[in-house]
Amino acid sequence: MSQNSNQNVSWQQLSSVLTASELGATPSECHGIICGLICGGINVEDNSWSGAFNDLMNDGLALPPELKKLLKELFDDAVNQFIGGDYQLKLLLNDDNQPLSAVAVSLTQWAESFMAGFAIGNESKKKLSKDVTEALGDLGQISQLDTDVEDDEESQRAFEEIAEYVRVSAMLCFSELGQKPAPADDKKNLH
Repeated sequence: MSQNSNQNVSWQQLSSVLTASELGATPSECHGIICGLICGGINVEDNSWSGAFNDLMNDGLALPPELKKLLKELFDDAVNQFIGGDYQLKLLLNDDNQPLSAVAVSLTQWAESFMAGFAIGNESKKKLSKDVTEALGDLGQISQLDTDVEDDEESQRAFEEIAEYVRVSAMLCFSELGQKPAPADDKKNLH
């Protein structure tokens, strides 16, 4: 079930820094917001995501340097996973050693936060395809799922299917609206 493999920033690491920073958010909410901003079309080459994140998560107030650094790493990881192709995105969810209900809560938080980030990231209000509109509607429903689930094999399978759907939905949104960084050769070098 591990969604967090190949992440430079772990759920526990971000959770500790969020707690120390007194930011009332979970790592899953932070990752969801960041992924939503990216998928909505925010410029991934400037630092505009940071201001949008602060507005959504911290009432526009500056973040402590350690948290800001960790969130930048999380952002860079997410961008690389989105542009890497082959559906490499890994959702940052509560760890495997937690009961399924705790992991399910983090998935609903991720989905809800993704939609908030997406709304801000799509500030140009680009027309959404039918598939993206449907995926966002489904994410809205997933964010409202009952997370009081049994920790059995059937529930585990259902959770994994839902988590995979969330992941693929985010990739779909990125493929339609996300901005890829300009290739290195396209950037002009001044001599």
